Amino acid sequence: MPDHHMAHTTVLMWGSLFCLLAAWCMGKDKNYNREKKRWMLHMQLFTALFLSSEAFAWAFDGRPGKTAWWMVRISNFLLFLTSDLVLVFFNWYVGCHLMPPEERKQNKRYRLVSYIGFFAAFLVVVSQFTHLYYTIDETNLYHRTSTCLLAMVLPASGMLLDFTLLVQYRKRIRRRDFLFMSSYIILPTLAALVQFFHYEASLVSIAISFSMVLIYVAAMEEQSEELEKMSKSKAQTEERLEIATILNRCVKALSSSVNVDKAIHHLLEIINDYFDADRTYIFKLDTDQGILTNTYEYVKDQVTEQQENLQGIPVEVISIWMQKFEESNVYYIPDLELEKGTPHYEILKMQDINRLLAVPLLRDEKIVGFMGVDNPRKHYSDETLLASLQFFVTDSLTRKREQEKLKYLSYRDMLTELFNRNKYIEVLERYKNRHVEKVGVAFIDLNGLKKVNDQKGHEAGDELIRNAAAVIKTSFPEKAFRIGGDEFVVIAVGMEEEEFFRKLKTVYAKMKEKEVSISAGFVWKEETMDLEALTKTADHQMYKEKEKYHRENRYEPG
Repeated sequence: MPDHHMAHTTVLMWGSLFCLLAAWCMGKDKNYNREKKRWMLHMQLFTALFLSSEAFAWAFDGRPGKTAWWMVRISNFLLFLTSDLVLVFFNWYVGCHLMPPEERKQNKRYRLVSYIGFFAAFLVVVSQFTHLYYTIDETNLYHRTSTCLLAMVLPASGMLLDFTLLVQYRKRIRRRDFLFMSSYIILPTLAALVQFFHYEASLVSIAISFSMVLIYVAAMEEQSEELEKMSKSKAQTEERLEIATILNRCVKALSSSVNVDKAIHHLLEIINDYFDADRTYIFKLDTDQGILTNTYEYVKDQVTEQQENLQGIPVEVISIWMQKFEESNVYYIPDLELEKGTPHYEILKMQDINRLLAVPLLRDEKIVGFMGVDNPRKHYSDETLLASLQFFVTDSLTRKREQEKLKYLSYRDMLTELFNRNKYIEVLERYKNRHVEKVGVAFIDLNGLKKVNDQKGHEAGDELIRNAAAVIKTSFPEKAFRIGGDEFVVIAVGMEEEEFFRKLKTVYAKMKEKEVSISAGFVWKEETMDLEALTKTADHQMYKEKEKYHRENRYEPG
């Protein structure tokens, strides 16, 4: 299975497991509103089926054999069907929050969403016999058809109607509930716009999974508030509520912020306060190099930070921990002196650690790190909170990798791996009306690209572009942009004039070696308050060179 298929499958299955866990927790809850509970259960269970169906679709896509033949067809059918049914259950769940039963019967938009969802589900069944949405070829590869847009338009229209209901009746629910329920509409819609053009990524599914986390958190917060009112006279209930409340706060901390680093730091702060500990931290395990790295740390006031000192620790130091992680999913040190003679004793002693509690972080049932607290003064004999947070922390770390990947894609040109026009515009905006010192700008345009495309084909043209980009990137790494088909820009801030022009000469020489003809314009300034003006000057010079090339070579378009 390709690596990206494996990654998608893993993320989707984790999302599916979370939805099953949420459904199980909701099913056990006897105090939550019965009707809300029913539709929440349906949403979470069908979302779990939706995510697992897409996971199987990724896992078996393009694989040979009769089993794969059935799995690809069944999983894609369930993927489309359950996405429409989740919309129906979401509509009914929203209706429970916004309107009493009699008002729901009279509301045309509310009823129309249900009709749209069931009609969309009917079309999914029809598509199995007509290839309305997709086809699967003889190698078990999935392909969208030209009418696949309909599979997005129908649910999107239903979501839009639900959103108008949320906006109209927003004063009837808490602001948090409004925002979290709106996330099911907004996030998948934005993801669908991207996925329509780049459907090799499971963006819609990830967005739906994330929104289900938010909706579940909102439901749990609502329930926690109700439990809090009921538990004032019951000490035992208060103790359980404390765990539930902290757990909800932790989940909220991880899910409410777009910045994953900030969210995890907030999570560690909550955990540290709960345990009244000196430090709370997350270590990442690199199995290839056999080392541990302290990636996140929160410390109490007047406690020394240790993160910089805990980089590249050999995994053998915690070999005993790893065994305990495998056996009991937790490692607890009640008194450090009991650990004397172990590989980790001296390292913990140097940090003034006397008591410690740690749990592993798992991905695909493999340990990828651990989370721990140093010197906990409360709840130290109960690992329930840390154990409950394992999945959410691992999921957030996975989400961070996805965010970094999306950010990379949004700022990189995929053909050349240079920065793209989006990044170019951002750089100009960043330096707008700012004083910039020692800056060189170069505009470079390839000559004869159209001729190469016409005579040798677009693959040859792409190869020409890649060769030119490689030359530019060698001399100006992380300073070059591809802003058009055959147009490149270099913005070198903080570079001396001599170095800038020496690198340009190198570019010219290497282009000549690779038989790549270019027209270029360039300018260097000691200081400027208008970087954009410099780019225009360089661009103008480039066009003059281009015109000269055209005159000398009997210009052919391109």
